[in-house]
Amino acid sequence: MKKIFLSLALSFIVIGCSKIEPIHIGSKDFTEQYILAEMVAQLLEHEKIPVKRSIPYGDTFSNLEAIKNGELDLYMEYNGTGLIMLGQPPINDGDKAFAKVKKLFKPLGLEWLDRLGFANNYVLLMRRDRALSLKIQKISDLVKITPNIRLALEPEFMERPLDGLSALKRRYGLNNMTSTVLDNSKAVIYQALLDGKVDVTEGFSTEGRIEDFGLEVLEDDLEFFPVYEPSPLVRQETLERYPQLRSVLQQLTGLIDTAKMRQMNREVELEGQDYQVVAQDFLVEHQLIDKQAHATKSEKFIVAAGLQNELGGSISKALRAVRKTFPGRRVKALQTADPLQAMTDGKARLGILSAESFFQMTDEFLPIPNQSVEAVGVIGTRMAHIVTLRDKSITTLAGIKKLGVGAKNGASYRSAKMVLTSLGLLDKITLLHNDDLAQQVAALKQQQLDGLFLMVPPGHEQLTAIMNQGIFKLISLKQWQEGNHLIRFPFFRLARIPANTYDQQPNMIETISTQMVLAGPTPVSNIVGDRGPATVISVSVQPLSDPVTILLNKELTTGEKLDPALPAAEVLTQRSKPISNPLNPSAIESGFNFLIILAIFFFFYLFLREGKKNMPREN
Repeated sequence: MKKIFLSLALSFIVIGCSKIEPIHIGSKDFTEQYILAEMVAQLLEHEKIPVKRSIPYGDTFSNLEAIKNGELDLYMEYNGTGLIMLGQPPINDGDKAFAKVKKLFKPLGLEWLDRLGFANNYVLLMRRDRALSLKIQKISDLVKITPNIRLALEPEFMERPLDGLSALKRRYGLNNMTSTVLDNSKAVIYQALLDGKVDVTEGFSTEGRIEDFGLEVLEDDLEFFPVYEPSPLVRQETLERYPQLRSVLQQLTGLIDTAKMRQMNREVELEGQDYQVVAQDFLVEHQLIDKQAHATKSEKFIVAAGLQNELGGSISKALRAVRKTFPGRRVKALQTADPLQAMTDGKARLGILSAESFFQMTDEFLPIPNQSVEAVGVIGTRMAHIVTLRDKSITTLAGIKKLGVGAKNGASYRSAKMVLTSLGLLDKITLLHNDDLAQQVAALKQQQLDGLFLMVPPGHEQLTAIMNQGIFKLISLKQWQEGNHLIRFPFFRLARIPANTYDQQPNMIETISTQMVLAGPTPVSNIVGDRGPATVISVSVQPLSDPVTILLNKELTTGEKLDPALPAAEVLTQRSKPISNPLNPSAIESGFNFLIILAIFFFFYLFLREGKKNMPREN
């Protein structure tokens, strides 16, 4: 009887131990893998299956070796990667690639479950403005970059034998590729690209940064990269230990498309959200787990930008600085015709503005400063570009009758009004505004307009695309150097557009420039100056504190101080001033000084009086 009891007890212990042994879930070391692995973990926990997380576990090689030797039970793998890791040639057809990896991995004791529904392929990326300038659209076009193509890469891409850098160079004949930046951090890699330290970077097609930074995906014209569709890769022993595992994971089959995966990646990488929260929200949204109390997404932080601001230029620079200053906040850009108005209405906390937005035109000679906003830091420079048809004889603004000026109250519109007012041409030229730049370009082609006035950074991607058509030219604004224009509008600085900035522009173009800055509301609500009330920013928009202003200014890292003609945040002007006595001393100091002056006069009076007594009298 005792033997039977002991046998039963041992059986229960063994069964109990087998049931509580968790499924060890691993992942590779990038955002998408974190999200997918966490989805699986939460889905299994919802089904009362114990889980052990290793998020991340390591790179592809580490995960694959770990699941083969039993250290891991499950991780998300891509069919294209699976083929490469077994030394197989790349396959571009997803179905064929999936069928082949299932067959090849079965003898290893591993099984591929059904695919999730999207592909995350390797891509090569460039800044859009640079790609447009060099007319690069596909990987083969990279030969135009001389003498060397500077790359930012992850170490794993360097090591991959069949779809990594060495194989890419051989397939495309690009021996002049050099890995200038090598880092495991995607943030470092993209920063190098956006800062112009490299020409090209490798990335994944589902990365949120591609859309957010306005990057150009180069066409893989020789179909070098294989398809990469993710599936749960599971040990067969684990499927036997947990028979329900297959049906639980089947719920994810075909559920995630590329757009949804890109959005989830974006929320984590760019908005600072916790990947566990993002994964949980997805499962709740699709009713795969019950809605429960969990960490909520942080409040949005909106930065307003003009319609002609570039995602890969001024917008990304501002967003990166704000994200570093406000970690964990959901920082988003709101592109609108009038960023200043968006701030005034309380729709945005900060705005990307240039100098003309800080001043209001009146009947008086000098423009009035707008006291509701203040500059926080420099983002870049805008220059006036006056575009006309190449076959027209127009050489100055005076030869234009109808001028396109972009969106109403945008940077181009405001700047054009100020320039034409100062030149005495405002009543002679009709200004036509339109939110759609493409429509104004079409109107210029059809000669419904005589020119375009665009206040944009040199090398602006939309303008580069316009100039690449070969039918337009830039004309000079040389007349701004004459007269009192620089006194009336001191924030417009003389500048030149360098030669060959655009296609078929061999000469420098005389023009004007303004600083493009990140601006916030002044820390005073109802401002009434000696020239009348200013536009009041909505009370829902809180001004920045001094420490935040200083940090944000530092994060913009342009190396250029704010133009003294612009109203800057007070804390920034205080930091730049030498320590000195205030111009308006306190009442006590004033009284003391007054007594000293009286005493001096009194002693001077006594001195004169004593002198008169000692003078000899005339007979």
